[in-house]
Parts: sequence; C-alpha cells; structure tokens
Amino acid sequence: MTFLLDTYIALVSLVFLAILGLISGVAVPGLFMAAAAPWLDWILPGRKKKSG
Repeated sequence: MTFLLDTYIALVSLVFLAILGLISGVAVPGLFMAAAAPWLDWILPGRKKKSG
C-alpha cells in the first residue's frame, strides 16, 4: 500500500514540475526577449518596405 502511495506522490510531483517547467520555459525567454528587443532592433533593423 505504501508503494502505491509513494508512486502516486512521485507522479503528482512530476506533473507539478512539468507544469512549472512549461511555464518557466515560456515566461523566462519572454522576459529576456522583452529586455533584448530594443537592442535587437538596433542590431538587426526591420526590413523597409519597397514603394512601387
């Protein structure tokens, strides 16, 4: 019985860590990109549209 409880607790922990990993995998690079966006625009300016 304790083996099943230990397995259940481990699975719940893994699901929780997976959710945290998913959130941090999206949020942390987004924060860095928000901070780096002005520099990236300066280094790699957007393409200008050709008129005509």
